[in-house]
Amino acid sequence: MNGAVTSYANVLLSLCGAPDAVADAQKAFQNCPQLTDALSNPTIPEAEKFAAIDRIFPESLRTFLKVVCQNGQIDSILEIFSEYEVLERRQRNCAHAVLEYVTPLTDAQLSAMKKMICAKTGAAEVQLELKQTPSLLGGFVLHIGDDEYDRSMRSAVRNMRKSLIRR
Repeated sequence: MNGAVTSYANVLLSLCGAPDAVADAQKAFQNCPQLTDALSNPTIPEAEKFAAIDRIFPESLRTFLKVVCQNGQIDSILEIFSEYEVLERRQRNCAHAVLEYVTPLTDAQLSAMKKMICAKTGAAEVQLELKQTPSLLGGFVLHIGDDEYDRSMRSAVRNMRKSLIRR
């Protein structure tokens, strides 16, 4: 992560008290790559870029996006938003984890999973990203930062195969 991205993310964190607005803006840029292309295009006048920002984004983000655009950093906007999420979670003492699964978990299972993640990370809360991954065959894989807990059938089959080959 370059220093400019982190600096912009820190500024965004200090300016914007609405994480939902940032999340919506992030989705807009992800769903419409042409938006980034247009805002970074040097042949489009700045006034037109600013008018587009005013039409599309909430007031709380407009000035920030205009400055990013003026400074030629709009190509890094998705990285800025990602770094903002990391900083915002850290500020709230919230862990981030990704759970890959085959069969959706029950509310009780999700609750237990979140409690376990809080215990492992020391965080007060957890933002759990759920991804259905049929190739796991069964079970789950949990990613917490650099740690991975693989309790999938795919992993069990792979380990069994390795074990049989060694014999």
